Amino acid sequence: MASVEPNYFTCTLGQAAQLKRQHGASKWKTVLELIDHQAQNIPDSPALGFATFKHLKSSQVSPYFLTFQSLSESSKHAAQILSQLLPQPKSSSHMTIGLLAASTTDFVLTWLGLMRLGYTVLLLAPQLAPPAITHLCQTLHITQVLVDKMYKHRARGLDNRIDVTMIPRYHPADPSTASFKQADKISDTAYICHTSGTSSGLPKPIPQTHFGVMGALYNFPGQGKPATFSTTPLYHGGFPDCLRSWTSGAAIWFFPEGHAPITGSNILKTLQYARDKSPSPIQYFSSVPYVLQMLSEEYGGVEILQSMDLVGVGGAALPPAIGDKLVEADVKLLSRMGSAECGFLMSSHRDFANDKEWQFLRPIDDPKLISFEPRDNGLSELVVKPDWPFLIKKNRQDGSYATSDLFEPHQSIKNAWRYHSRADAQITLGNGKKFDPSPVEDSILASSKALQDVLIFGGGRDYAGALLFPTGNVSSGEVIDSVWPQIERMNSESQSHAQITKAMLIVVPVKEGEKALEKSSKGTILRRQAEERYAKEIEGAYEHRKSSASKVVSDGELAQADLFKQGVDSIACIQIRKLIEQSFLSPRNEPLPLNVIYDQGTANGLIKYLHDARQGGHHHSRSARDTDIKVMQNLVEKYSNFGEIKAVSGRQPGKAVLLTGATGFLGAHILDILRNDSQVDKIYCLLRANDPSAAQKRVSEALTQRGMHDLEQSEQSKDKVVCLPCDLTEINLGLSDDAHKDIINNVGTIIHSAWAVNFSLHLPSFEDQIISTRNLAALAAQSGARFIFVSSIAAVSDSKAKPIPETLSQDSSEASPLGYSRSKWVAEQICDALNKKADSDDAIATVVRVGQLCSNESGVWNVTEAYPLLLSTAKITGCLPNIPNETLNWLPVEQAAQAVIEVSRSDQKPDNGKSSKTPVYHILNPHTTPTWTEMLDWLSSSIGTPEFEKVSPREWIKRLEKALSERSVGHLAQALLELWKESYGLMMDDVVTTKTTDDESPFDVERTREVSATIRDVQSLDRERLIQTWKWVNDTFKS
Repeated sequence: MASVEPNYFTCTLGQAAQLKRQHGASKWKTVLELIDHQAQNIPDSPALGFATFKHLKSSQVSPYFLTFQSLSESSKHAAQILSQLLPQPKSSSHMTIGLLAASTTDFVLTWLGLMRLGYTVLLLAPQLAPPAITHLCQTLHITQVLVDKMYKHRARGLDNRIDVTMIPRYHPADPSTASFKQADKISDTAYICHTSGTSSGLPKPIPQTHFGVMGALYNFPGQGKPATFSTTPLYHGGFPDCLRSWTSGAAIWFFPEGHAPITGSNILKTLQYARDKSPSPIQYFSSVPYVLQMLSEEYGGVEILQSMDLVGVGGAALPPAIGDKLVEADVKLLSRMGSAECGFLMSSHRDFANDKEWQFLRPIDDPKLISFEPRDNGLSELVVKPDWPFLIKKNRQDGSYATSDLFEPHQSIKNAWRYHSRADAQITLGNGKKFDPSPVEDSILASSKALQDVLIFGGGRDYAGALLFPTGNVSSGEVIDSVWPQIERMNSESQSHAQITKAMLIVVPVKEGEKALEKSSKGTILRRQAEERYAKEIEGAYEHRKSSASKVVSDGELAQADLFKQGVDSIACIQIRKLIEQSFLSPRNEPLPLNVIYDQGTANGLIKYLHDARQGGHHHSRSARDTDIKVMQNLVEKYSNFGEIKAVSGRQPGKAVLLTGATGFLGAHILDILRNDSQVDKIYCLLRANDPSAAQKRVSEALTQRGMHDLEQSEQSKDKVVCLPCDLTEINLGLSDDAHKDIINNVGTIIHSAWAVNFSLHLPSFEDQIISTRNLAALAAQSGARFIFVSSIAAVSDSKAKPIPETLSQDSSEASPLGYSRSKWVAEQICDALNKKADSDDAIATVVRVGQLCSNESGVWNVTEAYPLLLSTAKITGCLPNIPNETLNWLPVEQAAQAVIEVSRSDQKPDNGKSSKTPVYHILNPHTTPTWTEMLDWLSSSIGTPEFEKVSPREWIKRLEKALSERSVGHLAQALLELWKESYGLMMDDVVTTKTTDDESPFDVERTREVSATIRDVQSLDRERLIQTWKWVNDTFKS
C-alpha cells in the first residue's frame, strides 16, 4: 500500500533524518535553546497543559496551561528558587540530582530549572521501591533527591547518605531577576531515565542526550497544528511526546497525575476539560494499552477516540481483541514503537480508510537504518544499523544494535511487521521450545473482569501453565470459566508447545490490599521474583498433574475410565502424545497416530497399545467396527430402561420451551426465533455455568458472536429468557427444586440441541451426552411435554438405502464410524425406547436429523466448522482446492432453526405398522446445486476479497502443509489437516471436475415437507449468501 506523509505525532527518527536532509535541520542544540527560541518567535502559542478538571484553590496548584513564553520565564523563575536550596554544581562536570515527583507542571519546571542551573536530572519512576532508587543513586553517585508531597513516602527508605529535599512552591507569575549561564553542548545529557528492571528487579540508568530527545527530531514548519493529549506520565515517556510537540511549535496536554485516579470516566472528563481550555484543537491521543482498554469499555469512550485524528498506543502490546474492536469502530489506531536506546523507531501509520492492519508496523525502507534478520519459525529480529540517527547502545562490532525483538512479516503488505516476542524474554520449556508469555498473559487478563493478574509459568518443564489471580471474592470455577473461551481461542492459534490445558490453570486467592505480582515501573511483571514467590503453587500444579496420572494408572477403576471424561482435552492429547514419543518410544518406532489418546480411550487401553507399539506391533486403533457396534448396543440397553418413569396422560398445554445448546450455532438461532415468537411466553435455557448470571452471560455472548442482539439489548429477552446452570447427567438435571418444579408445570416443548461436537472422540466419551438425552426424555414424559431430539444425518449416513428414509434405523452399522455419529444413533434408540414405554397415541419423543448447515444471512458461520476453515486457508496458501463431484447441499442455519420449531409444533403421530414408534424428520437442503466449482468461480470474481488460485486438492494439501509448517503461530486449520489429507490428499492433479453425482438428494425429506414450510420452500444456495460468507471468512480469520 502507498505510504502516507508523516506529521510530528507519527514521524520516526528515520523519517526525520530523511526530511532534514531534504529541508535542513533546526538551529537549536539543546532543550533550553528550543524553549527559549519558541518563546521568542511564537511567544503566545500554547505549549503545555495539565487537565486539572477538579476545582482547586489557586494557591494549591500551578497554572494548568503555559504558552512558550510563560514556559521559558517560569523555568527561569524555578531555577532561581532552586538555586537557593541546592549546592551549585561544579563547572567541570555536571552534578546529577534525582527527581521523584508526580507528573505535573511543577515536574516540568523543576527539570528545566535544574538544567538551567547546570544539573543533570535522573527522572525516577514513583513505582520504584526504595532499594531500587538507592541502587540508581549509588550507580550515578547521586547524593540529592528532590521529592514532592505526593511521593514523599517513597523517599523514607532511602540510604541515609542521600539528602531528600522537598520541591519548593513556584510562583511563575513572578519575573526572574537572575541570569543563568547556559553552556550545555549537544553531547550533554538532557536527562537520565532508567530501565524497568523486569528481569533482575534492579533498574539501570539510560542517559538521554539533547540530540537524542530533541535534536534528532524534525521541525515541521507552520502554525496551528493540532495538540496532543497524553496519558503517559512525564517520567515514563512523557518527555519524548513533549519534545515531539514542542520542536514543531505544537501544544501537549497531560492527564493530571495525583489530581484524580486514572479511570475511564476521569480520562473522558480531562479530555473534555482540555478541549474546552485549549486554544488549539486536541486531535492526537497518546496512550498505553490499559488506557485504551478502559476507554473501550467506558460509555462514550469509543466515541471520543473516534473524534481523534490519530490514536497512538505504545509501551506494551495492546490485546488484539481490543485493537480490532477499535479499528472496526473506525478509530484511527496506530501502534508506535520506540526505546530509550534508539528513540522512535516505527509505527503503523497508514491509509486508515483502506488498511486496517493496525498491528503491523511500517519501518523506513532503508537497510542502512533498519533491517530484519531471519530467525527460526519464520520470525525476524529487528536490528538497528549504525547510521540510525540516535543509537546509544551497540552490541555488534559493526556498531549496530540487535534488539532481541522478534517480528513476523505481513503475508501481502511489503515491509510491514507485527511484533511477536522478545528473544531474551521467552519461556524455554524442557524440550527446548520457546514462547513469549507476555502476549498470552495480556490476552487472558483482557478477557475477564474477574482477574487482576495472570502469570504464565513453565520454564524447564514439559508444558506451561497459568496462575490466575482473581479480583475480590470470586470462586475458582467462575474464574476458570470466564477465561477458558479466550484460552481455547489462543490455543487454536498457537503452536502446540505454547498451549495451556484447563488442568494447568491454577487460581491463587489474593488478600485484600495485597498486590498479586510485583511489577516494574512500566507495569511489566518481575518474573523471577514472581516465580520465587509462587514456587509452591507452581510446583503443586505439576505434582497434582503427576499424581493424578499415577492414580489413574494404579487405580483399576480409573484406569478403565474414559480419558475425555476425566478432563483430558485435545491440547492435553497433543502434549501426552509428544511426551510419549520423546520418552517412551525409540526413534525406530513409527510416529503415533494424531488421535491415539482418544482412540485408545482409557489409560489401560493406551498402555496396551504402547506395549504393542514398542514390540513393533501393528498400530491399529482400538475402535474396530465390531467392538464399537457392541458398545453401541450396550449403551442402548443401559439407558433405555424407563421402567420407573410414569408418563402423564395428555399433552402439556404450556407455552414455555426448554432449550439446551443455546450457546451452539443452531441453538442460538433457535433461541433468537423463539424469543421473538408470540406463541412462546418463556424460554428456559439450560447450560453449564456456575450461576444464573454466568449462564446468561454465556448465552448473550453466543448471540452477539453470531450477529444477533444479546439478552440485555433485546426487549423480548429481558423477562422471557431464563438462563439456568445445570448438570444434565443428574436425575433432576442439577436444578433447584423450585426451578425443576417450575419447568415441569410450565414447559410444553423440550428441544435438545446440546451435544459435544468433537470428531476426535470415540463412542464411550459421549456417554454423558447420552445420559443427558435419557434424563431430558424422562422429564418430557413426566411433564407431558414434547421432546425434540436434534440428531444428525451422520447417524445413518452409511446406510445403503437410496434415498435414506425418514425412519428410525434398526442397524447400528448405518452410523458413520465417528464416535459422534454413533452416539447420535444410540440416542435415537433411547428416544424410541421411551415412545414404546409410553404407548401413547402421540409420540413423546421426535428425532430431527440435521444435515450440513451453513452461515446465516449475515454470512456468520462457526469458526471451528470444516468448510469455513477450509476457505480460510486461501489467506495462507494463496489457493483453494477444486474439489470434484462436491455439491453444496448446505442449509442456512436460520432456516434449519425455523424448521426445527415447525416440526416441534406438528402432530407427532407414531408410524403405524412400522417397528419404530418414533417420528423422524430430515432437516437439510435437498438440492444438489450449486457445485463446489461454481462456488469457487463466484468467490474468485467477488470484489474486495483476496485473490486465490484454483488448484487440485492434492496440490492444495501440499501448499497447506508447507504454509502451516512455516508459520510462527498456529492456525485453526491445523486441527483438520489430517482429515483433509485423508479425504483429498490422494486426488490426482488432472482429476476431472465435471459433476457426476446423482441429481437426487441421498436423504428423503417428504415427511418433513409435509410439516415444515421452510423445508418445503427451501432453495439452492445462491451467489449472494456465499459471497457474504466469503467476506465473513476473510474478516474473521487472520492471515
